[in-house]
Amino acid sequence: MRGISIKNLTPQKSPNIGSIHAKSQKLDKLLKDHLYKDALQASKIIDLLEELLSNTTDIGLKILFHTRKANVSNQLYNYKEAFRHFEEILPSVDIHSEIKEQIAIHIDYLGVLINLEKFNACDQAINKIIQLLKAAPDELLNARLLVREGSIFVKKGNYDKAISLFNEADKIYEDHDSLKVKDSYFQTILFSGLGNIYDHNGDHKKSLQSYLKVLEISEKNEIHTRLSWHYLHTGLACMTLEDFEQAKIFFEKSIKIIDDSSKPARAGAYANLGYCFFTNNNFKNALYYYDTAEEIYKELNKEDHTNLFYIQLWKSQAFSKLGNKKRESDHLLQAYELAKKSENSKILSIVFSSIAAFYAERGEFELAYKYQQMHTNYSEEYFEELKSQQITELQIKYNTEKSERESELLKLEANRLQLKALRAQMNPHFIHNALNSIQHFINSNEKETAGRYLAQFANLMRNSLYYSDMESISLEEEIEFLKEYLDINKKLRYSDQMEFEIEVDEDLEEDLICLPSMIVQPYVENALEHGIRTRTDGKVKIIFQDHDDETIKCIIEDNGIGREMAMLIQQKGGYHEKHRSMGTAITQKRLEVLKSSFNNSNLSVKIIDLKDENGQASGTKVELMIPIIEFKYK
Repeated sequence: MRGISIKNLTPQKSPNIGSIHAKSQKLDKLLKDHLYKDALQASKIIDLLEELLSNTTDIGLKILFHTRKANVSNQLYNYKEAFRHFEEILPSVDIHSEIKEQIAIHIDYLGVLINLEKFNACDQAINKIIQLLKAAPDELLNARLLVREGSIFVKKGNYDKAISLFNEADKIYEDHDSLKVKDSYFQTILFSGLGNIYDHNGDHKKSLQSYLKVLEISEKNEIHTRLSWHYLHTGLACMTLEDFEQAKIFFEKSIKIIDDSSKPARAGAYANLGYCFFTNNNFKNALYYYDTAEEIYKELNKEDHTNLFYIQLWKSQAFSKLGNKKRESDHLLQAYELAKKSENSKILSIVFSSIAAFYAERGEFELAYKYQQMHTNYSEEYFEELKSQQITELQIKYNTEKSERESELLKLEANRLQLKALRAQMNPHFIHNALNSIQHFINSNEKETAGRYLAQFANLMRNSLYYSDMESISLEEEIEFLKEYLDINKKLRYSDQMEFEIEVDEDLEEDLICLPSMIVQPYVENALEHGIRTRTDGKVKIIFQDHDDETIKCIIEDNGIGREMAMLIQQKGGYHEKHRSMGTAITQKRLEVLKSSFNNSNLSVKIIDLKDENGQASGTKVELMIPIIEFKYK
């Protein structure tokens, strides 16, 4: 419908009520055609409708104007204005409109409440809509309500409930051969919500599939509002799967779309497009897109410290690659200032890690050590916040889910979240011992040694932070993490008085197989802490074996003192038991959850006490049966 002339609908002087009705109906038809296709054109039409109805006292025409104005404002991201128009007209809607029209209007109003996160008002609106639907049942209107409710649970972090509601709505849409544009628009909300959930849960392939479904529906029905965001999210999903070339295509589309007025979406697309060029070693192009994104972010909000922080950090990395040390330093300093203003512990942790690496590369090891310690402190603070946030989310879920089955799901989810926080936290005693050893090298003026281990330790901490946000990583990444963890323990904690070995079956393609992230590390830590800690010839051996198409067998074997002696020392207070028991116990629970999720009865943990020829303890062997989450294809 784009390009239709509306000049003949321009209001005339003192039109009669019949003429006003006729012209308002024509404008309303045009408005419906453009609302989800071209919000800017819809805004021009609503201005004509407002001029036409400026002096009318007809209640039906007032309802028409305010509801349409609210919908246009909502599409243009003017949520407060949309809320104001709905609040002004809803009392009249409830008296003068047909029931199904009331339902449709209240569902639109609910969308604005969700955007403004007025959740108490959302509950009241939902109850009203449910009562109206009882009086006038309608499948498609019910599907719209289900989508709105699902969106609320996404915002609240109750993803199980959101998926259930989205799936229920999707079944209704599948039963209808043809849908109005507005119902197709609600489908885009549905699949966008699913994409968000799958991304949060680490199922990045499903996330991408959902976002591609959003694009398919949008392009088929010419739904262009929110399209800049949809292209951005699809590009981000491609980036997560390391398909940077495909991500660039979607980011470029996000930038070019003219029917979505969202500048934040475009800024995000510019920034991430720059990052794609960075990964392809095209640093000058990367800087161009970073600069463009920065201009937009500053225009929108100069206090947007988080997004501006990442831009400065990425610029610093680009100038580092270009060999421009001055510009690298300048932008790293700007990133540091923005991180301080953000008061965000995660961002502060990232910037201090980057500064530590910056000084380590220049041989200034005392400064590198100082900032690495600050990185460690803020990392610990971040993970405490993460755990607190997760407890809050679970409390919200508990309050909304009363059935026994859903309560059990929450317990399993609690274990998953607790493990996510735990696996990102190395044993604090390991961290402090490693840092103390590095400080010893600095004080002894062994700068080269200090620099080497500080860089290695910083890399281990960064990977720990990175992998903590991922449900799965490749076997190759898991092995590299374990190698680095064991090597640092060997050099900094055991003074070379231990050995380790990692064997991998030739049949296992390390870069293609994905496993639950960092699932082996708690058992390796256990072997170090409780097995070989008191030995001067300790050895840890890790073996990855190909078991079947769905499972890998991992063996962790040590030549330590055995479980009985370790338990005696624990009872005397010689070991730090709390971290160990949480790590292995929750990891075992995690395997039980995976066993149920993947319907794989092979998943298990088996602990074997090793004995020598005299029957004396000679170590411990742990056999882990680990699920293969997915295969990556070259």
